[in-house]
Amino acid sequence: MPAPLKLGIIGDVHAEHHRLTLTLDYLYNQGINQIACTGDLSDGVGDLDETVEILMDHNVTTVAGNHDRWLLTDRSRHVTNAHHRSDLNSKTLDYLESLPKTRTITVGQQDVLLCHGMGDQDLAKIWPGTERMPVERSSRLDDIIDQGRFSWIINGHVHFQSVIPFETAVLINAGTLAGNRWPGFLILDLASQTIDVFSLADDQVTFKGTRDLGTLPRTWKNTQHFDGDWDPTFLIDTTATAA
Repeated sequence: MPAPLKLGIIGDVHAEHHRLTLTLDYLYNQGINQIACTGDLSDGVGDLDETVEILMDHNVTTVAGNHDRWLLTDRSRHVTNAHHRSDLNSKTLDYLESLPKTRTITVGQQDVLLCHGMGDQDLAKIWPGTERMPVERSSRLDDIIDQGRFSWIINGHVHFQSVIPFETAVLINAGTLAGNRWPGFLILDLASQTIDVFSLADDQVTFKGTRDLGTLPRTWKNTQHFDGDWDPTFLIDTTATAA
């Protein structure tokens, strides 16, 4: 039997342990047992100890985000709903300290790079540019693309689900489980080159649609070629369908 080519993708969690459970239950019911998470487990309205327990129990491949680093180093504890080391059990702290900044996931025979920002830079982000937001480039991402090892790169940090296609790689931003604007998760099918988009609201998973990566209107060589002419709505502009 050929290896499955589907990957569940969870963005920044921010201690949303109820939504995390809902997401993982849905993914497992769909037969998705390879799941990646972009980190930022810390700083949110939920229970961080419970969040970590859930991720460990479900063997979710996870990286550290900047909020996790800040928590461990007692920085930026002024952020909304900040967690503190003194409130967490030792198992949670050990888990957070063990998280790397990047991980390689093998799906079938393809290597996928998982990170929070851009590679090992957890605060870095990119934006091809729109009428409302200027271009943001990343030499670190350009280096990763130029190395040619990864056809797929998954990141988080900006809380906005998006796909940015380059000539030799596709960057998928997983978004977030937190907040009320666009909470959700994704399923990437490497065989069909599609992404299933899901939203979360009122303890319910809603299937938003399937997006064919072959229909992306354009690609860039790297971030230095960004020109400010980008439509960011490829994943979020879908017709809601109850799952």
